[in-house]
Amino acid sequence: MPRYYFDTSDNEKFVPDDVGVEIASFEDVKREASRAMADFAKDVLPGSVVRTLAIEVRDDGGPVLRVGLRFEIERAAVR
Repeated sequence: MPRYYFDTSDNEKFVPDDVGVEIASFEDVKREASRAMADFAKDVLPGSVVRTLAIEVRDDGGPVLRVGLRFEIERAAVR
């Protein structure tokens, strides 16, 4: 079974995944990357104003998938 690594970036902070996880199919990789992004966002977004998050998935051959999220809070103009 192939091993996939889920590297994360939060604005400019990059954290490589040195352990990885074995996943049977590419469809399962996409589902896991989506779940991982939801968990990642839940942990870092409260209190944020602007945040750019990404999870870059790679296997032993290199990158295979990227999930990105840009979060921004902007105050509406006063009426």
